[in-house]
Amino acid sequence: MADQTPADRGTHRQPPAARRSTAKPIAGAIDLGWRVASLYALRPSTLTPPSPVNDDMLLNRRSLSPADRLELEMRAIAGAAQRIGIGLQDAQLVALLALVDDAVASPEGEQAFRDAIAGVHLSFDKQLWTREEASGKAYELGNFISDTWNRVLWPRTTPDPQSELHEVFGAVRVQRMKLLLDDLQARVDPIAAHAITNHLDQWRDRVASAAPVPAGAGAAANPTPEGTTTRFAPVERQTIIWRQMLTGDKEPEAYISHVKRMEVRDELTKQIWRRYRRPLPWIAPIVVVLGIVVGSLYAHHQDDAKSLLGVALTLTGALGLTRATMIGTVRRGLQGWGDLMWSRALAVVICRETSVLDELYPPVVSPSQRIAERFRWR
Repeated sequence: MADQTPADRGTHRQPPAARRSTAKPIAGAIDLGWRVASLYALRPSTLTPPSPVNDDMLLNRRSLSPADRLELEMRAIAGAAQRIGIGLQDAQLVALLALVDDAVASPEGEQAFRDAIAGVHLSFDKQLWTREEASGKAYELGNFISDTWNRVLWPRTTPDPQSELHEVFGAVRVQRMKLLLDDLQARVDPIAAHAITNHLDQWRDRVASAAPVPAGAGAAANPTPEGTTTRFAPVERQTIIWRQMLTGDKEPEAYISHVKRMEVRDELTKQIWRRYRRPLPWIAPIVVVLGIVVGSLYAHHQDDAKSLLGVALTLTGALGLTRATMIGTVRRGLQGWGDLMWSRALAVVICRETSVLDELYPPVVSPSQRIAERFRWR
């Protein structure tokens, strides 16, 4: 390959920078926080024993016996902790597993097991905060995301899931989650963080404005976990999406199909139009007037214009500025601006496609709004 000339190097288009993924220690801490909170909320007394007739040849995670399910989740937590360098001592793990049979057999044993998990949670939280503040915050963010569903399944501060949902997506709790995301913004996937922040705002506003579910329309006086799971399934699915995007288990782009990817260009066009439509009416006349003035001066004073241009080129050359470097700088600036705008458009589409809020609270759109939305150019 022939060597490039300085001019070629100055104008060579740099490839776009790869989008940053969540740092592995942060992703691991989020995953660990999620798992601990999920196990703490798992009630073995409500787990259905495996049926002797199963459609699958082998049992899967959700169809294991209560004892096997608790053991599996506990060992998964031990593995997740070990991957980020904190881990459980063998004696601790053995002691926890020894509580499994009692947890399945009686409510007292179940409470003892949950108390032991609470102790493990406290130990993990202290270790991670001691090692690195960002890891401690990531662990707590994982707790928060998991408990967004856990508290709906098992209401903690209100008597029913519907009321608990208003607490879960209350302004104070949502703000705490957003602050954790903001503090970790340099260590997490930016598109995932942007999508989740927008989702939290949307859930907060929609849940706050939603009318209470009338009795007999899906809200039972004493809801069962099975009924709650069916009624509020979008909440569980939304929290799983958040965890997958933050931990890198699933790339944000994987949530949009090929057809939806084509919408990114449309969104890019809309964003550019929204950004520049206001200054355009007064910038365009100025540019036209300047062009006419410069063209007129050049047409009537060509010799003077050439002399001034020569002086300008000499001065820029003396300062180390060449045509190639100036063209390269402009190209890099345009490329960086284009990459930024494209990332924003991609984030908007991904945010829209990964939200399941409308499944639980369908938006109310009047016919006039629907017609206006169809023809509005934003």
